[in-house]
Amino acid sequence: MKSGLSFARMSAAIFFLFFAAAGAQAENAKDGASGNSAALNAAERWATAVSQADIAGLNTLLHPDYMHVHATALVESKAKFIEALQTGARKYDPIKIEDSNVREFGDAAVISGKFVLKATTRDRVIEGVNRFLLLVVRTPNGLQVASFQATAIPQPK
Repeated sequence: MKSGLSFARMSAAIFFLFFAAAGAQAENAKDGASGNSAALNAAERWATAVSQADIAGLNTLLHPDYMHVHATALVESKAKFIEALQTGARKYDPIKIEDSNVREFGDAAVISGKFVLKATTRDRVIEGVNRFLLLVVRTPNGLQVASFQATAIPQPK
C-alpha cells in the first residue's frame, strides 16, 4: 500500500482496540444516545453516505486504507466498496445505528452497536440484524472511518 496502515496493521489495531474497549473503565465509554461524540457523528455520516450511495461523501469520509468486512465475510478495500455502490451492484436501505457505544483511545475511537440490514446485491436481497465495529481515526483531513466489520446476529428459527 502507498502509505498508511497495511491490512495486517489495521487488523491488529482493530483487535487491540476491541480488547482494550472490553476492559475500559465505564467512565471512558460514551453513551451513543448522547450524540455528543464526534466519532459517533462520523459513524452516523458513514451510515447515511452508504445508504444514499453518496460517493463524494464516502471518498472524503473513508480513510485511504479503509477496509470493509461484510457479515458474509467478504472483505473489500475502499475502492471496491465504493465501486459496488457507484455501479449499483450493491444498494442499501437506510442504515440506522442502534445501541451504539463509543470508546475513544487518543486519536482513534471504536464505535460498536447494531443495525437492521436490508441490502440488494447481484439481484439478491440480504436482510438481518448485524452487530458492528467501526474504527474512526483522527487524520490531517479530519475524522475518517478506517475500518468497518459486521457480524450477522443469528435469528431464532
